[in-house]
Amino acid sequence: MPSGNRFSMFKRRYDHLPPNQQTNWWVVVGVALLLLLLLLLLWLYLYFKALEKPYVELKGYRVATHASFNQFLRERGNRREFGQLADFLKDAGVADATEPENLLRQGSDWLDINEPPFAIPPRDYWPNMVATLKLVRDELVPSIGPVDVVSAFRTDGYNRKAGGSSKSKHKTFCGLDLVPRSNISRKELIEELRNLHARLGPESHMGLGIYSGVRFHVDTCGFRRW
Repeated sequence: MPSGNRFSMFKRRYDHLPPNQQTNWWVVVGVALLLLLLLLLLWLYLYFKALEKPYVELKGYRVATHASFNQFLRERGNRREFGQLADFLKDAGVADATEPENLLRQGSDWLDINEPPFAIPPRDYWPNMVATLKLVRDELVPSIGPVDVVSAFRTDGYNRKAGGSSKSKHKTFCGLDLVPRSNISRKELIEELRNLHARLGPESHMGLGIYSGVRFHVDTCGFRRW
């Protein structure tokens, strides 16, 4: 009853308005409804766009989502092979250096070059990563803090399309491209990395590459720096 009274009062007031004011009222209502519709459409667009987004950003670099990784595991025999790799890393004592799935990330530009975001390295290459993971866990993280993997193993096709070196250590599952989780500055990061490289020396077989921003490369397949 109260709502009916409010409607009746509104109708009486509306009926007493001059025709031009009635027109203005409908214009205002129409504009308000149009704005609400546009906001709803924008929200729906952003919502579905977020659902379709196949990556998350790490320091500005795109890495495939965990949902994308689960999709990868459902293909062919990937789940079985990945489980065997995870068991190998556990037996080698380096499974705690990073989540095993991170080691299957080919790179951050897979969308641009139309290549799969993940790949499982051949079994013969698995031992190559053990020393690199030990270096990351035992030397690198204590120096600069936790890191995230941006690129690990790459197939020949991915590496070629990405413009990687033909001698890239990513192809033999020895190299990692990393970014720090902390807000360490580029200047401080470079200083810490170079000091670590010099301190560990040639006996570590540490390869160190510093790229733009705070992205850098490490491997244990040859002492060098670039």
